Amino acid sequence: MRIKVTSDTFFKLSPRMSSELTAAEKVLVRNGTEFEVEFYTEVAGDHLKLELANVTLGNPPTFSWYVYKPDVQVTGSSVKLTVTSDTLFKLKPTLSSELSDNEKVFIKNGTEFELQSFLPAAGNHVRIAIANAFLGPDNRNTWYAYNPDIKIDGQKIDLRVVSDTLFKAKPLMSRQLTSQEKVFIPNKTVFELSSYAQMEGSHVRVALSGAFLGPDNRNTWYAFGPDIQIEGTEKDNKPNDSNPAANQTPANPRDRGQGLRFPGFSGVYYTNDPVIAGGNFTWGEATHGGTRIPVSADVVYGMIRVAKAMEEIRKIVGNRPIRINSWYRDPATNARVGGASMSRHLVGDATDFVVSGYHPYDIFDKLDRWWGSRGGLASSTVFTHIDVRGFRARWDYGF
Repeated sequence: MRIKVTSDTFFKLSPRMSSELTAAEKVLVRNGTEFEVEFYTEVAGDHLKLELANVTLGNPPTFSWYVYKPDVQVTGSSVKLTVTSDTLFKLKPTLSSELSDNEKVFIKNGTEFELQSFLPAAGNHVRIAIANAFLGPDNRNTWYAYNPDIKIDGQKIDLRVVSDTLFKAKPLMSRQLTSQEKVFIPNKTVFELSSYAQMEGSHVRVALSGAFLGPDNRNTWYAFGPDIQIEGTEKDNKPNDSNPAANQTPANPRDRGQGLRFPGFSGVYYTNDPVIAGGNFTWGEATHGGTRIPVSADVVYGMIRVAKAMEEIRKIVGNRPIRINSWYRDPATNARVGGASMSRHLVGDATDFVVSGYHPYDIFDKLDRWWGSRGGLASSTVFTHIDVRGFRARWDYGF
């Protein structure tokens, strides 16, 4: 990622007013200057702490500086927004007629922006964080845009630290590691990721993009799941799956359907039986009509975990019918339907679903706070995804 200076400013060795610092504690940086940065951290006093990637400033030279946040922009995003029809960016995802003039700004057809991030929002809106511009009387970079009026190209993955934490060379308790094998990362630090893996215990293996930390300059670390959140997804995550067992009701209520056997379980399970006793979602929906048999007991337990979440969701939406588009996917099927390389569908604890009478973005908005840090939540314009990964992840598929 890059930082562009948008007003003559000082890079400082502490987040204080420049008048309080000596000449040796600050460096004047001119408007228009750009730097590659490994990561940044939001700190008190409306400052960012920057870790420059390939240049040092000051005497003695250092990579670490503080800068007043309004004087810089985070640029170099691979995600572009193009306005396709004259529109209004809004401070709330509602009708523009319900907003004051200070709560909306006119954006002309053809205008382009770089985005830091974008997420689904109510009323077929997208919540956008603009990387290279501040708009409106209050110079805001976060707005709601009406989805039919914009086009977004590209995806990226950001890791946001939500509690002071340690990145570790191994997925172990920090006391089991040497000082060479861990590095302190403060709350509100943001990294761009090349990729990340499934959880190992309570840790997530992350590959940082352009950031090298610790005495060995590592870019691959283990992060404690509750201390981080992931926002965004890989660019080729565009699943297109359907489920022959979705909403099927047996002609004979006593028909339990096809018998299934699962690894690690001695009993027989039937496609028309609910995953959760007395529940609404069946083993047929979980196994794609009995055609996708779990490869391990862990996958079965994953199916059960997300089935419990789906039963809760059904209550939240007033017991409306829910159609399951996709549940468990083996690796070959996941690749064929366009799923992410590390999709939670591979471990059974994810569903893609549609709620009758609701737009998927409204479902995202309704479930976001409720689901919290229990797992992933995402929407496209045609389905919503939920998974039980054990840490917070959010994204918009972009289609």
